[in-house]
Amino acid sequence: MEEFWLRDWRMFMAAIRHWLGGADPYGPFEGLLGTPHHAGAFGYPPPTLVLATPLALLPWQITGLLFVLASAVVFERWVRRSSGRSGLPWLVLWLPLFQGLVIGQTTLLALAGLVFAELFYKEGRERQAGFLLALAVLKPQAAILPAGWLLLRALLARRWGLPLTFVAVSAAIWAAALLIAGPQIVPQWVGGLIVYDDLLPDRMLLFPPFGPLIGVLVGLLWWRHGRGDVFGLLLLLNTLFYPLSVIYMTAAVAFVVVRWRRDWVWYPLGLSWAIVIAFPLVVRTTDSIAAITQANVIAGLLAGLLPGLARLRLGEAQPKGTKRHEGHKA
Repeated sequence: MEEFWLRDWRMFMAAIRHWLGGADPYGPFEGLLGTPHHAGAFGYPPPTLVLATPLALLPWQITGLLFVLASAVVFERWVRRSSGRSGLPWLVLWLPLFQGLVIGQTTLLALAGLVFAELFYKEGRERQAGFLLALAVLKPQAAILPAGWLLLRALLARRWGLPLTFVAVSAAIWAAALLIAGPQIVPQWVGGLIVYDDLLPDRMLLFPPFGPLIGVLVGLLWWRHGRGDVFGLLLLLNTLFYPLSVIYMTAAVAFVVVRWRRDWVWYPLGLSWAIVIAFPLVVRTTDSIAAITQANVIAGLLAGLLPGLARLRLGEAQPKGTKRHEGHKA
């Protein structure tokens, strides 16, 4: 358990310390607990080296715990603003979010920054939106499609605050990275990404074995609750089409379900735990990894499709042959 706790955060901090020592952060390096990391284990864009340096100078146990708490608090705040409910069931019961918090993954915080950027844009806080968007796209595999749509939307509406701030912040952090790390950091990053892509399971979520079922559930969820929400649809499609079968990378499903159905239900989320307990990955193959990841996505989608427990109890209490009570129609 010690090796699993904050595993990704420790790798992140170790790579930055490796870079501060004058070495290539995208090459092989030694972890904070002595674990060797292969080339490409660290794949974040060069600006993250500069932005996260102050954290790498502090004990990883403290910064990791603060990072996990910040991720959970920001998600909770967004869920309450979007649905008026607590997001705690998602963080505890749905394995992709729980696992991401335990290992110290940055996906949840990047997605939170993305959706808050969109929320700020709607509220007319364009500069704050542009600032958050520039940080969110440092995790492009999680945010590129909805981020591009938000930028296009602002440009078409001639609301220049968002795109200008986005460009200014992006230029500043990239310039700082190139100035501090040197221009060679870019080819080092690209080389690390090539190795990184070769080592990870790279099957789209819409591919077999359960991909077709996910496609049907997504279509049904969109038809019932998501029509007209281009941003949310692109956020979901970004997740479905990005070729990476890693459980924590499916976190965007939670954001889409919450924004599309305010009265989402919590009880299907526990299926994600039941799945991994009943079918542990004893043999890791492309099919088995994809199946477990897809099953977790299905559990998340069901939270937006299944009826609430109150409605289920109401249906059970009705005598056979009677119609369910319908609300008053104006």
